Amino acid sequence: MGTEQQLHSRLTEGIRQVRIERPSRKNALTLPMFAELAAILDEANRDTDVRAVVLSGGGDSFTAGHDLDAFAQWPQQRGDPVPAFLHALADLDKPLIVAVHGVAMGIGATLLLHADWVCCLADARLRFPFVDLGIGPEAGSSFLLARAVGLQRARRLLLGGEEFSGRQAFEWGLVTELVDHDVLMENTLLRAHALADKPAPAFAGIKQLIKRPPTGIGERIDEELAFINHALAERHGTE
Repeated sequence: MGTEQQLHSRLTEGIRQVRIERPSRKNALTLPMFAELAAILDEANRDTDVRAVVLSGGGDSFTAGHDLDAFAQWPQQRGDPVPAFLHALADLDKPLIVAVHGVAMGIGATLLLHADWVCCLADARLRFPFVDLGIGPEAGSSFLLARAVGLQRARRLLLGGEEFSGRQAFEWGLVTELVDHDVLMENTLLRAHALADKPAPAFAGIKQLIKRPPTGIGERIDEELAFINHALAERHGTE
């Protein structure tokens, strides 16, 4: 990838560290980046040397979410880059720890619902912008967000689409802890090592029990993708 579309990944002491690096677009994700993230998560899930995954963003933001230009390449089906990433995210049995600063919007916010620990700056800016984009939510957020923050607040965030701060996200239960900017990555890695030291089979089993609704989060992800596909097909005049 070029310098403006990069994912930096390295394995250190059992921790797979993945940093999004596309600073000119606030780390907005292109379809090739989604595909690469899906491959990284799938490999991490299979690799016994990987005991936890850390996801962060370089520059001044975590990620602004899906690059809007890439919506021209929808619809997306189960094996395509975005669905592949969302299912890899939902299926990850290893601990997932996320560091949030700056902007975290769209997938930058919904993926937090799949994280096992989120370290966040108080002044981070989060948003679920789907209603204003004329599409549906993603990553199982239509189910998981209400579990995380409560039904009325989920309605406010998904139907109102308003921006909120890292401090509000912490107070509402979307992120695990607030940290200072100068220790964000240090604290995130400390949490990663702490979770990586837990018994892996027990961790994986409890994680999936917490996350899955009775019908399975994968089915909800597919329902949301069908909603987005339909909305974009209507916009493009292909349906």
